[in-house]
Amino acid sequence: MGAVLLGTALGFGVGIAGTGLGGLSGLFFPGFSPAGQGGLLSLSAGVMLGVVFWDLYPEFWRLGPAYGLGGFLAGLAFILLVRGFWGREERRRPGGNGPPVETFAKFTRTGVLLGIGIGAHNFPEGVAVGTVFVQAPFSRLWWGLALLMAVHNIPEGLAMTAALKLGRTGWRKIIYALLLVEAPMGLGAFLGGFLGQVSAEVSASALGFAAGAMFLLVFLELLPVAGKITPSRLVLAAVAAGLFFAYLLAKLTG
Repeated sequence: MGAVLLGTALGFGVGIAGTGLGGLSGLFFPGFSPAGQGGLLSLSAGVMLGVVFWDLYPEFWRLGPAYGLGGFLAGLAFILLVRGFWGREERRRPGGNGPPVETFAKFTRTGVLLGIGIGAHNFPEGVAVGTVFVQAPFSRLWWGLALLMAVHNIPEGLAMTAALKLGRTGWRKIIYALLLVEAPMGLGAFLGGFLGQVSAEVSASALGFAAGAMFLLVFLELLPVAGKITPSRLVLAAVAAGLFFAYLLAKLTG
């Protein structure tokens, strides 16, 4: 049991290391003009698309195409439902402060929805880390897997933090949010270590859900918001740069 608890703590720590590094990078960036802020959001959108194309999709297809596609559709539906409910709540609020308040609320909503998608992605990552640790503690395989998970979490933390920061969320709340989205990784590490493994179908569904949620968030939240405050050519350039970075990351850690 001690090895399981240690693996759980290490799995959570691996997630925090990557997401925290990305989050802190976004948190302590110097103040940008609106165009620069939109460029950062567009860069994050490109990275998130790259994670979907070159990380989540190949993995859930390998584990179980039918379950992965089912999870993907569930992720799409979940985001649409949450956006619809959240939109109704925003329209009920009094508009005393005018359009700027609505704009900031959209940034915050984007950050929260990204956190949900990241949390779903972190669960199967935690399962992998916990399972490998219990079977071969501190082996080369475990260290390599831990490094891979940490590096993959950096752009996710950056994207989430960028959206929340643009929504004028306080830095303490952003830090709490980054910790919260890593809770599924700790839970996954515990289950992976305790049970030895979780079925491939469960992992494929979780990865598919995360892919669907992140894919839709890019096109319904990140890019539309960035396009309102940033020239379109800068948006496209930043997205391309993010895609290229995610591709290099996939090649280096694959």
